[in-house]
Amino acid sequence: MPKTRLKCRTAASAAAVVVAGTGPGDERHWVRQDGRHVVIAYKDTGWPFDVAEWAALEGHASDKAAVRLMANLST
Repeated sequence: MPKTRLKCRTAASAAAVVVAGTGPGDERHWVRQDGRHVVIAYKDTGWPFDVAEWAALEGHASDKAAVRLMANLST
């Protein structure tokens, strides 16, 4: 399963993203924390886009970090 990483502002911000992004029993998409980063596993590239967008809108990640993740997925 492909994975990508989103850099958050703080470790607490990364933890908030993981709490919001953890769905019960979802084996196709998941998130886990690695310090200030959120590791996002996905089968559908829409999932990391959604996680990054939400994290930026909520102030957990910078717009720049979210766009970097999205750009890397688009290449």
